[in-house]
Amino acid sequence: MDIGNFPQAGDRLFLMHREVIVTKTYLIFQLVKFHYIGQSDEFCIDYHALTSQPDYNNSIDIGKLRGVL
Repeated sequence: MDIGNFPQAGDRLFLMHREVIVTKTYLIFQLVKFHYIGQSDEFCIDYHALTSQPDYNNSIDIGKLRGVL
C-alpha cells in the first residue's frame, strides 16, 4: 500500500480501517510516528502501511501463522 508521497506531520491517513494522525516523519528510515484519532499513545510504522482510503480487506493475525491461538 502506497500513498504516493511521504506523509507530513498533521496528515490524516488510514492504517487498515482506522484513521490516524501523523505526528513526525523519519525520512531516512521511511518511518512515521502517529497516533489513532481519540488516543494519545504514539506508534512508529513504515509509511507504506498507511493509505489515503480505509482498507476493509480481511487479514490473518501473525500469531495464527506461527500456530499460536
